[in-house]
Amino acid sequence: MKRLIILLIIIGFGSGLAGCTSSGYNAQKGAAIGGGLGAIAGQLIGNNTAGTLIGTSVGTFVGFIAGNAVDQYYTNQCLQQLEQKQTKQRAYASVDGQGDSPPGEWVQTKGQWIDGNWVPSYKKWVPVNP
Repeated sequence: MKRLIILLIIIGFGSGLAGCTSSGYNAQKGAAIGGGLGAIAGQLIGNNTAGTLIGTSVGTFVGFIAGNAVDQYYTNQCLQQLEQKQTKQRAYASVDGQGDSPPGEWVQTKGQWIDGNWVPSYKKWVPVNP
């Protein structure tokens, strides 16, 4: 019973450490934390060197897999945000004619009265269907 309580305390402490890791190199951090916790758990369970080594191996493997999953998640999020920025930037035509513009042209409108309000002249984009 004493071993179980110590094991639960160590796992809780390790979970707290894992929550403090910052972004970047999460696979390496996960492997280090998992290896340490696995070694302690293996020693508590097996009371011998073999148990410690097995716990270290399993903990390192599981920690690396979990950290790598976190790294991949953050990488995918960054790529999606970058792609959205690029898509938004391409959605607008440039006034000076530079850049990637959809087919069409800028047309100068005349000033006019709309619903009792004067709207001065302005440029607007008129798309052309290819």
